[in-house]
Amino acid sequence: MRHGKIDARARSRSLTFVMRFSVPAMVLALAAGPWTDMIAVKGAATNMRAIAQVSQARMFRWRDAKGMLLSGPSNETLSNNWSGYGINGGGNYTAMQGTWTVPAVSYQSYSGSPDVEASSTWIGVGGQDGDETLIQIGTMQAAAPDGETEYFAWYEVLPETEVPISRKQYPVKPGDTITATIQCTAACAPYALSTWVLTLTNAGSWPQPYTITLQYASSLTSVEWIMEGPCIKDCGSSSPGFAYMPNYGSTTFSAISVNNTTPKLARSPSGIIMKDPNGNAMSMPSDPIGNSFTVNFTI
Repeated sequence: MRHGKIDARARSRSLTFVMRFSVPAMVLALAAGPWTDMIAVKGAATNMRAIAQVSQARMFRWRDAKGMLLSGPSNETLSNNWSGYGINGGGNYTAMQGTWTVPAVSYQSYSGSPDVEASSTWIGVGGQDGDETLIQIGTMQAAAPDGETEYFAWYEVLPETEVPISRKQYPVKPGDTITATIQCTAACAPYALSTWVLTLTNAGSWPQPYTITLQYASSLTSVEWIMEGPCIKDCGSSSPGFAYMPNYGSTTFSAISVNNTTPKLARSPSGIIMKDPNGNAMSMPSDPIGNSFTVNFTI
């Protein structure tokens, strides 16, 4: 097992990490609508490594013109950036797990023609309804118009940006079966500086799991299994810019558990639907069946 501690040098390296795409030079087009500062990148060729930084964000909800929260047809949460299922309330969530198959992604043409699209698949503790704490681990899938794709594993604790996991030691590709666990092992109380162990297993592909131990103060108030449109601009602000999501088809979360038990998920109130800038559902969960559910790209 690989173990480590987050230090200042590692955080500094994580802040400089960006996605690896050769894409047009940066001309930022900020799209109107509930997806605040949605970014489209246009112009002459340059390297995405020099112009974009990726991060996961806490959940942002859709609201109407008066600021009132909107809900889906079965009272699901409507979000700018998350889709899947989450449990909020009850507290003291100190252990969780989920398994998924890494989806193959392809570039999806939207109005505004963004030049890089990204999705992230993860489990996490925290981050709902204004909670600024979030600890998470998962995989990233991204696509460019020329057909180039990118897949890698990562972890993140807000307010830091994501930390990519070595592609050489822990490669990720479509079809891989990923199992993620998050476990608090010491001082497990709300907002206490607790010890957490994050583990990622790639069945049949990695000779051993990736594991990291870190210190983090979590609210412990929610848990999630999410397909996300990650943040690529102003990620620490109240109005971050989210990536357009590529066509990922579908992927199933299975073997999910919370505090070592199977959670009782339901579309109301646990389901989360992600909408595009025009208000159309673009990523949404199926009904849960036992300890599993499927998220689907719907545009």
